[in-house]
Amino acid sequence: MIRLIQRRLIIPRGDTGSFSIPALDTVEDGDIAVFSIYDTLTHKTVFEKRIAATDSTLTIPFEHEDTVHLQPKKYLWDIKIYKNPVYEDENDETSPLIGGEKIDSYYAAFSLPICEIKEVAQDV
Repeated sequence: MIRLIQRRLIIPRGDTGSFSIPALDTVEDGDIAVFSIYDTLTHKTVFEKRIAATDSTLTIPFEHEDTVHLQPKKYLWDIKIYKNPVYEDENDETSPLIGGEKIDSYYAAFSLPICEIKEVAQDV
């Protein structure tokens, strides 16, 4: 079960579920939200998930494979919204994002909230 308590995100390793937050601005068809988990020790993004930002609420879904291989510990997380995103390969929306008409981060201007990957009793 995925839990969002205020801004703290708790994910038991390998669990499925989702969490939702309100969009900061009006979103339109074609806008993209990118959820990222960041490791402060390695200074690297260890997980990233893109979703279509088409509603006033952003829902980030998790499948078993999304977190089962993440080391249980505390990370940081953020969401970035790309309005009219620009892709490295303009004909492939799965290629890396390289820009957008407007790009907004949820928490980066303040302090990034904690995402805690919890160990589970079952060997996964």
